Amino acid sequence: MKNLGSRPVTSRVQWLKRLAQRDKDRVGFALSGGGPLGALQVGALKALFDHGVQPDLVVGTSVGALNAACLAFEPSAAGVERLEALWRGLRDDDLFPGSRFMQTWGRMVRRGDRLFDDSGLRRLIQTALGSDALFEDARIPFGAVVTDLETGAEQVITSGPVLEPLLASSAMPGAFPPVEIDGRRYIDGGVVNNLPITPALEMGASTVYALDSTGHSHQRRPLNRPMDYLMHAFSLARSQRLVIERRMFDSERTKVILIPTVPLDFFVPFTSMAHTEALIARSYEHTSRFLEAADSDEDEPARRLEARTRG
Repeated sequence: MKNLGSRPVTSRVQWLKRLAQRDKDRVGFALSGGGPLGALQVGALKALFDHGVQPDLVVGTSVGALNAACLAFEPSAAGVERLEALWRGLRDDDLFPGSRFMQTWGRMVRRGDRLFDDSGLRRLIQTALGSDALFEDARIPFGAVVTDLETGAEQVITSGPVLEPLLASSAMPGAFPPVEIDGRRYIDGGVVNNLPITPALEMGASTVYALDSTGHSHQRRPLNRPMDYLMHAFSLARSQRLVIERRMFDSERTKVILIPTVPLDFFVPFTSMAHTEALIARSYEHTSRFLEAADSDEDEPARRLEARTRG
């Protein structure tokens, strides 16, 4: 920038650079929560990269925040391969220490703020990203959605140390303990925003590919116990955020492509990693077919989003 007297003057080259940046289609990935169903995102990400779709920024909630962080630090097909290898190596006890049913049931009737400690999640994050990783170290911008435990306010953390925000974003109420950051306690971002499309737009994306692993229609939950009804109701409630925000997506300046969730003919328990391989494979095939159809019909993704949000 040149200086003319006391007033800075922007050169023509700088103006052209700014104009090019403003007009550039910035692609954002929005990744939902979903626990073990986060494996579906791995298959979808593989398909997206295979079709030449790469993010300029990424934002996630809960397990989606963990996937988003790994992707942000290595936003490439090789990075997705490493993420897949990480997922395939996970076992139940890696994330849910002491997850045997009777032990878990006993904890539910005792005082406390969690069924499981977050030591497994902590080790996973440190293994994947290192103990001292910062948001600023990532190769593309990314955000982690968390919920303020006291106020219920949504917050998207985009700077500073990565570890605590990722733990907070994944702290499903009652399952994992709240996480303190700067004197406030936070829990799972899925409580307020399970599919963070709006944060991706606010971070500067003009096109958002939304990967929703928890659409309530994709998985048949057995409703046999009071806890089943509680979890199912929670799933229904958080799915309504997308319906409410639909009006924000009707803009010529933004484009939201909702990757359709894979229909499953089996149920994945919250503490089970046994279905990871099948989830990745099915999601890859399902997403690939969707993208191939979209390549031949540019309006197809928009119609899919219209049908999904109305449903």
